Amino acid sequence: MRNRYVTWGLGVLTIVLIALALWSMGSRAYSAENLLEANYQKGFFNLVDDVNTLNILLSKSLVTSSDSQRIIILTSIWHEAENARSNLASLPLGSRDMTNLQKFFAQMGDFSHTLAKKVSLGEQISDKEWDTLEQFKKNTQNLSRRLRELQDSVATGRIRWESGSFAPGLSKRIEPGLADRFAAIDQRLKEEAPSITYDGPFSDHVEEITPKAITGSAVNEQQAIEKGKKFIDNPANVRYDVSVYSRTRGTVNAYSLKFTRPGADGAEIVMDVSRQGGHVIWFLNTRDIGEQKIDIKTAVDKARKFLEARGYANMEPTGSLREDNSLTVTFAYKQGDVLVYPDFVKVEVALDDGQVVGFDAMGYLTHHTMRKIPSPGISEKHVRDSLNKSLEVRRIRKVIIPDPALKERFCYEVDANLDDERYLIYINAQNGREEQILKVVETENGTMTM
Repeated sequence: MRNRYVTWGLGVLTIVLIALALWSMGSRAYSAENLLEANYQKGFFNLVDDVNTLNILLSKSLVTSSDSQRIIILTSIWHEAENARSNLASLPLGSRDMTNLQKFFAQMGDFSHTLAKKVSLGEQISDKEWDTLEQFKKNTQNLSRRLRELQDSVATGRIRWESGSFAPGLSKRIEPGLADRFAAIDQRLKEEAPSITYDGPFSDHVEEITPKAITGSAVNEQQAIEKGKKFIDNPANVRYDVSVYSRTRGTVNAYSLKFTRPGADGAEIVMDVSRQGGHVIWFLNTRDIGEQKIDIKTAVDKARKFLEARGYANMEPTGSLREDNSLTVTFAYKQGDVLVYPDFVKVEVALDDGQVVGFDAMGYLTHHTMRKIPSPGISEKHVRDSLNKSLEVRRIRKVIIPDPALKERFCYEVDANLDDERYLIYINAQNGREEQILKVVETENGTMTM
C-alpha cells in the first residue's frame, strides 16, 4: 500500500513539474516575443524620426544662402539617410521587397553628399539640381505623412509586426502586419519618385549603362556552344558534352552553358556567352586543384598568353590574389602610355599545372572603347612638386580611373610610400585636383587596395 502511495505521489509530482516547465517555456517565449516586438517598434519609431528629420533638413537646404551652412546641412542629410536605411533594414519585412525605399534613401543621401562636395569646391548648384532637392523634399513629406498614419496603431498595440502564438487574447484584434503596410508604401514611392541622374553611384544612369564592347550580330545556341568550346583552356583535350541550361537577362543577355565530362553527374565548367556577338562573359572550371607546382611569375605569364590568344591585346597585370592553390590576376587595358583601369579582365590560374580555370570580362565588355585621351594640363614635375614632402615616390604613370558615377578621370597615378606604408594617389591630369587616395595592403596572398 505504501509503495502505491509513493508511486501515486511521484506521478502527481511529475505532472506538476511538467506543467511548471510548460508554463515557464510559454512565459519565456512570450517574453522573448514581446522583446522582439519592442525592438521592432523601436526601429520603426527611429525610422519615423529619421524621415521627419530629413524633411526638416531638406527644407533648410532650400532656404539657406550660406555655402558653409549648406555644406553642413547637405552632409547631415547624407548621414540621416544612412540612418534611415539602417533602421529600415532592421525591420522584419521578410520576403517583401523594399527596394524602392532603400534606393530612395540611398539616392537622397548620395546626391546630397555630391552637392556638398560640389559646394566645397566653390561650384554652383544648377537649377536642375535644385529641382531634384525640391522633389526629394516633396517625396519625403508624403512618406513622413504615411508613416505617421501608422504611429498610433503601433503605439497602442493594435498593429503588431507578427501575430505570434504567445499573444493571448490579441489574435482577434490584430490587423494585417506592418510589413504589408510597408510593402504598399514602397510601391507607392516607386510610382511617385522620378528617376534621377547625377554624379553618384546610386544614379539611375549607372543602373542603365549599356556595355560598349558587346558588338556583333545575334548568335544562336549552337554558335554560342562552339564559341565556348574554343574559348576554354583545355590542354587535355577533354571531349565535354556542352549544352545550354538557361537564358539569362540583365545588363547583358546571355546563354548559360555547362560543360560535362562523359558519364559524370554534374557540370565541370559553367559559362555565360552573350547572345549578341557571342562574347564569353565569364567561365569557371570547378575541378579540384592540386598542390602548387608553378611559381607566381609563371602563372601570370600563363594568364597573359591566354588573353593574347583570345584577342585581348595590350593588357597589363595590375594585381593578383592567391587563394586555394590558384592565382587570380587582374589585367587592365593600356592605350598608348595610359593604363585604362575600367577596362579590366580577371583570369584565374591553377597553380598545380598552370591551366586557366576562371575568367571574368564583364568590366572590359562594359567599358572598353577607343578613347580620345587629351594631353595633360599639368606636367609630371608639377605633380611631384605638389605632393606631400614626407612621401617617397616610387612611380608616377598616366591612368584613367572611374569615379563613383562611372565617369572617367584622366589622372596621374602616384605610387608612394609614407614610412612603411604604401599609397596610390590619383591627381587629375587636367586641373591638378586630388581625385582619390588608396592604401595598398600587401599580404602573403597578394595585394589589395582600400
